[in-house]
Amino acid sequence: MKSLRFLAAEGFVQSGPSALENLNCMSFNLYPLLFKACYLHEQADLLRVLVQTWPLPVLDLHRLLGATVDCQMDLTSRTCRLCLESILAGLKDYVLSPPTTYAKRLHVVDLTALRDIEHQSCPCQSTLGRWARTHLLTQICYETMVAMQASDASPFAFGTSIDVRLNGFVTGRNYEMVAQTFVLLRHCPLKLRFVSFRADSLSLKQLFYVIRLADTESILKLEVVHNVPLEAPHLEVLLSKVEFPKLQSLTLPAGALDIRRLGSDDDDVLSTIGNLLAQQSGLTELLVGFSTLTGHLRRLLNPLNTPLQCLELANCCLNRLDMTYLSNSLHSEFLVRLDISGHDIFSSFPTCFHKLLCRCSATLVSLVLEECNIADEHMDVFTNALTCCQELEELKLLGNPLTSAALLRLFSMLSVGFPKLKYIEMPVPRQCYSEDVTYPLNDSDLLLYNKELFQEVRGQLMGILDGAGRGSVEVCSPLLGAYDPEINETSKELGVSMLKSFTSVVGSFISSITEVDNRRSQAQTDD
Repeated sequence: MKSLRFLAAEGFVQSGPSALENLNCMSFNLYPLLFKACYLHEQADLLRVLVQTWPLPVLDLHRLLGATVDCQMDLTSRTCRLCLESILAGLKDYVLSPPTTYAKRLHVVDLTALRDIEHQSCPCQSTLGRWARTHLLTQICYETMVAMQASDASPFAFGTSIDVRLNGFVTGRNYEMVAQTFVLLRHCPLKLRFVSFRADSLSLKQLFYVIRLADTESILKLEVVHNVPLEAPHLEVLLSKVEFPKLQSLTLPAGALDIRRLGSDDDDVLSTIGNLLAQQSGLTELLVGFSTLTGHLRRLLNPLNTPLQCLELANCCLNRLDMTYLSNSLHSEFLVRLDISGHDIFSSFPTCFHKLLCRCSATLVSLVLEECNIADEHMDVFTNALTCCQELEELKLLGNPLTSAALLRLFSMLSVGFPKLKYIEMPVPRQCYSEDVTYPLNDSDLLLYNKELFQEVRGQLMGILDGAGRGSVEVCSPLLGAYDPEINETSKELGVSMLKSFTSVVGSFISSITEVDNRRSQAQTDD
């Protein structure tokens, strides 16, 4: 639905060269309309000039591209390369050029609303992902400084200061440019602020250095993922040396808090980390998947004064002691998103699991139980525990050995309740695989299932939802994992980094074998 104002704006931006000529006749309050119309129709040249002459104090993509009264379309998931490059180029022009029709008032540019999705709807079909946006913006900052040093800028540039808020993504490939930008931050008119900071494929030295350079007061979300060798002692140093006064979310790489790597001298490291996390009074999200925490979950979470709303404990080897603590903790009453995948919940702690769901039933929106060995014989207990979670919007059950009969029963229950449910990830029914397959499924068996039988069962499940008027619920089975835009964008670099790590490990192993062999040979010679 578009208003007459927006239709008029569309006509103006598509009027060709005359739009550029007549832009200076436009009232300042029409710039947001023109901005969205330009973005929608990929009028890159006009979009750049709009940003260059922006008359308002704030340029916020959430307000500009999100649903508005004049245009209900939400364009924040259109990460169009052509348009975003024009916006950032226009931002540099804004700094370097003198004011024209309107005085320069811009002091905040917020790009954090952009969302990367798998299928783009923009006409050019070319995207500028999170990593690329980070790289381009840091390059723009550097080019702006170079132009100012070369006296290619208006005198007004030296009195300009604009906070540019971005969800940053730093890897080994763009590390130098990002670090250089942060070093020059106090001198550059464009003040780069990472609201969300994602780090991948960095050495510890690089990670610590770039975080120390960044303005940590602006960081709400810190993601240290995949190929960063961060472990518990390193995390302790990071949290004790660097302040994150507004941190709300922390993601750690796989194995970061592995208790098996802690020696007798490190017994209190988890408690220390818990106390350091407690100092982050706004922390409500903690994602520590694939960290072995057996019997030690209390030490990590108990010091926290603010209850967690998002908790990922997938494949953390939790035992009954851990789940007893969690189900009785303050956190359990506030959980919105919970992931305890990779645990045999009904063999290890069925009572604690039931209690946990009951305590978080009023708030729980997303529940992930992948590869939890939930089988047909557990359906009574499972559905009984799940029934209390009527606020649920998302349920993920991939990798569980459920037959079609169990799934039909589950979907029948979901269809008559759970009014807010929007998304289900269902496992491939057990009978679609050969009888000798064991769970959890290995990579070689994962895709070897009866496709026709699967589609038949899926049709029956969708029929249950349709019959209950719930056909809008999305049901899928992403066996190779859901789409991850950050991994998709940097997969080649991540692959190279992992290969180097593997080569290094193999090299160390061979060196150790060679050293042992040499010692044995020397011992035999001495004898």
